[in-house]
Amino acid sequence: MVQPDGTQERFPIEGAQATVGKSGTAAISIPTASELELEHLLIAPRGKEGCWVSTSQGALTPTMLKGKPFTSGMVPWGSEFAIGKLRIRVTNKRASVKKEGQVSPVILLAAVVVIALAAYVFLQGGTESLPSAEGIEPPELFTNLAGSCPEGGDPGTQAQQIEYRAHSRGDRYRYNLRDGVQAVQLYDQAAACYRSAGNTSQAEEMVRQRDEMKDTIESDYAARRLRLHHALQTEDWESASVETRSLAQLTSHLEGDDAYVTWLERTRRIVQARYDRMRESR
Repeated sequence: MVQPDGTQERFPIEGAQATVGKSGTAAISIPTASELELEHLLIAPRGKEGCWVSTSQGALTPTMLKGKPFTSGMVPWGSEFAIGKLRIRVTNKRASVKKEGQVSPVILLAAVVVIALAAYVFLQGGTESLPSAEGIEPPELFTNLAGSCPEGGDPGTQAQQIEYRAHSRGDRYRYNLRDGVQAVQLYDQAAACYRSAGNTSQAEEMVRQRDEMKDTIESDYAARRLRLHHALQTEDWESASVETRSLAQLTSHLEGDDAYVTWLERTRRIVQARYDRMRESR
């Protein structure tokens, strides 16, 4: 962040991705930035090419890139986003800032490259053949939605608390697919608590929101499986890498030794190795 006196502050991205927002739970928290949502941006480094950036749905202040509204996509290093008066630049290089009086706040985000992990994935999966998915059916994501209200508390109070958690998880679905899956389960549980409290109308509202989120996720689940199939057929390792990671998040809550989940994990490892090797050869 560049202060009015020209002082620059950098925020490194540690791990595979980071969120930017004014919430204290954001990986890069800027509580004084009124333009930002609680978690406004998701930034995921993608090596030398740049990074994947996604914006929060329904944000009051739009995210602009080169003067045009930006929703999500790959951007090269050095790209600068405008969110109101705030400027956010993603870079993998050390930057110098000259003191020239008043300047717009700029947040510089630097990716952390984990070479050891990339090497491990390359060695483990670079030469393996992709496993066949023939005869393997993808599992249903939601099979246990007969939710019950936790015992030992006032069901009305519990319902409100669980509903709040469900909304929070649902809002994060764009950034973390696991949160969307958990939101469906929480809406189901909130409905059970509202029923126990005798609040039928609110229970029905929770069921409506549960089903709406469930339909969105199941549609996304089907679309991502189709995109993965196409990416594997065309050897588009970058797209295949994105889809295998996303599908792994959507199925991470499933218990037991599911054949599809096992196939997906092995495929994800091999695809990532091939994608890493492709980038290194450029």
